[in-house]
Amino acid sequence: MTVTKTETQIFEEAVDGWVLEAIARGAKTFNQLVALLPGVYPSIALISLQRLASTQKISAQVLADFTELDRLSLNRQNYSPHQIALPVPHPLDYDWRFSDATVQCLLDKCAELTHSGETIALLGTPSLLRMGIEKSYSRQLILLEASRTITDSFAPVAQKNQVLQCDLIKDPLPNFLAATAVLDPPWYPKHIQSFLWAACQLCKIGGYIFISMPPVGTRPGIEQEWANILDWAEQIGLTLVKLELAALSYMTSPFEFNVLKTEGLHTGLSEWRHGNLAVFLRNHQTESPRPTVWPQEDEWIEQVLLGVRIRVRQPNLSSFTNPSLISIVPGDVLQSVSRRDSRRQLADVWTSGNRIFACQGRGMLLRILQALAFERSPNEILAATLKRPLNLNEAELVSHTANQIIDIVTIEQKENLFFEKQRNDTKFFKPAG
Repeated sequence: MTVTKTETQIFEEAVDGWVLEAIARGAKTFNQLVALLPGVYPSIALISLQRLASTQKISAQVLADFTELDRLSLNRQNYSPHQIALPVPHPLDYDWRFSDATVQCLLDKCAELTHSGETIALLGTPSLLRMGIEKSYSRQLILLEASRTITDSFAPVAQKNQVLQCDLIKDPLPNFLAATAVLDPPWYPKHIQSFLWAACQLCKIGGYIFISMPPVGTRPGIEQEWANILDWAEQIGLTLVKLELAALSYMTSPFEFNVLKTEGLHTGLSEWRHGNLAVFLRNHQTESPRPTVWPQEDEWIEQVLLGVRIRVRQPNLSSFTNPSLISIVPGDVLQSVSRRDSRRQLADVWTSGNRIFACQGRGMLLRILQALAFERSPNEILAATLKRPLNLNEAELVSHTANQIIDIVTIEQKENLFFEKQRNDTKFFKPAG
């Protein structure tokens, strides 16, 4: 009987090979190792090291060397604060921001392929618009972004119709024609197809489309996904011009920093994540229909408290139900950033620090969040909503919930400040245990 290896086993063997190759190329620290891998998640790299040591493909001493404190900073950079502050990324948006160096590189590439005054469409890339405004970029930039919190942040500085709230998966597209487009979709096939289709509607014939694509080490099956994307891109009138491996660097977001901590990676890997840059030419018009919208996740309502973004699954406001936050994972931080994680369905409340909770009274919770945001009494707001005074038990539950929220916001404020500081400080790796 022939035993066929699973896709996961094939992927693990590939990761082990990449790790051994990185060691052979001179990686001495965990940070160096991750930087040499093709997009392998840090915790997967750590598991590979442990697997290689258990099978004696590397020595116990080599494993120990990689799991000592890494006091060298490979990702250290001169960071200057931006004039325009963007909201902290939220995990439900799959929001990773390009590094400043990558933003500048992409703007330069667009400038080389366009003329002064021409329009460049930015699909899910707010960091490009920010730098474009700050540096008085010589092209017209138009950002399409699904998050209202992000689009609202540009209101004081952007020109009229320069920022459009638009979910590229399902919303009607605006009517303009761009010379070039830059896309940063979530790294899932349907998202990538939807972004490319939207770019074709917005970009002129002869225009170029720059899109970030997941490297081969991101997860099992990426090579086949890439082949499928190439076939589909051809069907909608696109031709691949070039593919630059690991050309795009991303800043580690606070929510991902928290995930890494839960996995035993107490590290400031500020720019470990890299994407491949695919450049397509839109060479002809097609009548391809918009990609089918698969079942979407439930709608969420967002409230921002002192920079911390808290989302509540679509609530029912009809009556009083216990609004307390209920822990559903150890330590409250979801130990994943993947859309495929089944625990996502358990969450009724989700913070920008990747903390998730269940909640029976989501409507009441939302009113409490709104009261705290506007420095109002939660009890008074809920009494007005219910059109009756709260009883003693209800008032105690509201007070308890308000204190839970305040504690979480305090923690995540500190994390966000620490995260910003880490971007300029020495990075280190600390193993679990």
